[in-house]
Amino acid sequence: MDGFMWKIMQAVVLFATAGFVMASRFTDTIGFANNPFVVVATGLGITTMLMYRSLASLLVMVLFCILISLSDQTLANYGLDRDMLLAFAIAVLCLPWLQRLIDD
Repeated sequence: MDGFMWKIMQAVVLFATAGFVMASRFTDTIGFANNPFVVVATGLGITTMLMYRSLASLLVMVLFCILISLSDQTLANYGLDRDMLLAFAIAVLCLPWLQRLIDD
C-alpha cells in the first residue's frame, strides 16, 4: 500500500507543477486556454507521461517549466523564446515514446 500512496503523491505533485504549467501554456498557445476541461485533460496526459521517468528527465522537465513560467521581459533578456522552450519540453516529453516506435 505504501508504494501505491507514493505513486499517488507523485502524480499529484507532478500534476500540480509540471503538468499544469505545461498544459496551461500549451493550451494558451493553441487557443484553448479558456476551456478548463482541456487544460486539466492535457495536464493529466502530461502527468501520466512523466510518471515513470528517470530523475534526470524529471529535472529537465522542471527546468523547462521554470523557464516557461518566467516573464516575457526576463526571457527576452536571455534571448529565449517561450514557444521554442515549450516545443523543446514537448520533445523531451515525447522522446521515449518516439524511441520505442523507432526501435520496434
